[in-house]
Amino acid sequence: MKTFSFLKERAREFWERGFEDLEKKRFNLAAFDFEQAIQLFIKYLIGLKVGDWPKTHYFYELIKELADVYDCEEFLKFYKENEIFFSDLEDAYFTSRYFDKKFSENLIKSIIKNCEEFLNLIKKLIGESL
Repeated sequence: MKTFSFLKERAREFWERGFEDLEKKRFNLAAFDFEQAIQLFIKYLIGLKVGDWPKTHYFYELIKELADVYDCEEFLKFYKENEIFFSDLEDAYFTSRYFDKKFSENLIKSIIKNCEEFLNLIKKLIGESL
């Protein structure tokens, strides 16, 4: 069986770097870092169950697959209740690198709060921590 621990390790590295970029007021990079942390962690969790991970960056697809492989509708419910948050994360993936959008400190702090809520849900439902 393949090991997917490298995805979790990368997710942790992006998570830590997000706080470093926030501290240095590099808000666009912080947004990208937190997006990558969550995206890679979801892919890690899916990989553990099915032996591969989805080749997409879209959170609806990732979370739908996460819910399917863990037979846990709570993930989709969280997504639907926090769709704007996930949309901001997707924006971070594309716009932080290719467009002139500026992420604010307040938005980054909101992203962190929502990421932490999602990570806590994952821990509660399937026992995995970033």
